[in-house]
Amino acid sequence: RVHSSGDYKHRPPEKEHAGLRKYNEAHSQKTIQFDIKLRVFVLASFLCKLRLLGYRFIAASIGEKHLHILVELPWNLEELRRTIGKCKQRASHAIRNQIPGSIWSEGGEYKWVKDKRHLHNIYDYIRTKQELETIVWSHRNDENWIDFDVPIVVMKNRKRKMQSGSSLPSDAGV
Repeated sequence: RVHSSGDYKHRPPEKEHAGLRKYNEAHSQKTIQFDIKLRVFVLASFLCKLRLLGYRFIAASIGEKHLHILVELPWNLEELRRTIGKCKQRASHAIRNQIPGSIWSEGGEYKWVKDKRHLHNIYDYIRTKQELETIVWSHRNDENWIDFDVPIVVMKNRKRKMQSGSSLPSDAGV
């Protein structure tokens, strides 16, 4: 254990623990960045597997480096991790010709919804507070693309629908 002068609100100075940072960077895998077209396959595959497993979700988004989803999952942490692992596996298989190997970091961050206000804040964050060119799925009919026919909502300067030729091919792994 090494003490740090920083906390979750105030980062420690850049030079503090520089050796540890350098060691971790040398021993970690490169960050996988999802091309905008691959994001569609990853998110669609992930959501399709969740649906096949019988889980309900109301919003999801995938940016260049990460995925967010608002989903109703079991309280059992082991079962939750197993379920998400199956979804990650399905998504990895969907794009393994383009990006072979693992595309996910180990674990993930799981946050429980505290109350109705928290639920609405998370929903709003997933749908509207993402980086440019984030693929977003919502339970709303005007944003729903789960049937894999257009439209797909993409964040740019504002939301827009992808062109009609952008639907998923049959080998998407979904």
